Amino acid sequence: MDKARRTAHKIAVLAKSLKYAIAREDLTGLIESLRKIKNKDHRTKLIIMGYSRLVKWIDWQAMKHGVPIDIVDPRDTSSEGPNRDSKRLEESGSRRLRRPRCSFEADRDVIGKLNIRKRALKMLGIKLSSKGALTLLTAPR
Repeated sequence: MDKARRTAHKIAVLAKSLKYAIAREDLTGLIESLRKIKNKDHRTKLIIMGYSRLVKWIDWQAMKHGVPIDIVDPRDTSSEGPNRDSKRLEESGSRRLRRPRCSFEADRDVIGKLNIRKRALKMLGIKLSSKGALTLLTAPR
């Protein structure tokens, strides 16, 4: 079993045991734009191949194990604030972003993960309260 396949299997099995869904970005547009580059270097080719392989295995393993999978729009996931107002964040050093008004600051990857989670939960009809608790969107307020 290659590394992508083993990793995807572990992700699906863990998600199933925890009764979680899997959420990921739809990076099809990014992959297609990388494929259109005429003079691709070896690194670009490896990125395309590795990401495409991992995505296919994760999707397949999720389906095989009956784990729900949500594919979200990648637009602004790593530059938008993960709080309710979704205002754009400002650069605060290498790979760090912050929101001056509330002093929120984090790494771009952490912000992206929080936004992917927020979008996937919204797709499932679930929202996070201001204190981080999960509530159904149809629940009385």
